[in-house]
Amino acid sequence: MKIFFKIFIVLIFAFALTGCIGEDYDVGVPTAHISLDTSSVQLTEANIRWNTESEDVQNSIKDIEKYASSLDEIQVFSGQKVFLEFKENEDNGGDIWTNPKITVALLKNGERTELVLDETRGFHFPTDKGNYFLEVEFINSAGSAQYVGNVVIK
Repeated sequence: MKIFFKIFIVLIFAFALTGCIGEDYDVGVPTAHISLDTSSVQLTEANIRWNTESEDVQNSIKDIEKYASSLDEIQVFSGQKVFLEFKENEDNGGDIWTNPKITVALLKNGERTELVLDETRGFHFPTDKGNYFLEVEFINSAGSAQYVGNVVIK
């Protein structure tokens, strides 16, 4: 009986180690979303510099404001609170992003206004109405990804 028990324990460890080795922790570029009251809107990827063992993504856009103005409008209310969410890209595996640095800003006529993220990744749009370009930057050890949106504050 002791021999059977020892063989069983060795097999359990072998299967556990095999499962850990087979995992793919090489994470690709996430997708960024802002959660409004009843819906979620995916932001558009802009400048990307992402390099891992399984993928190397390099995308560069010169004029962000012109690019963002060509996107569909995201309508929000003056002072509205929204939440920023990052999801794993379905084309790659995993969602392990260790200690990312995330910044959020609004651009209008070349002027940049940084927005403050709280601990739940929520932020408030300003009370000034008008057309803005939302810029979100996600930086971690694999690289950086910039996301943009064409925002209209009502």
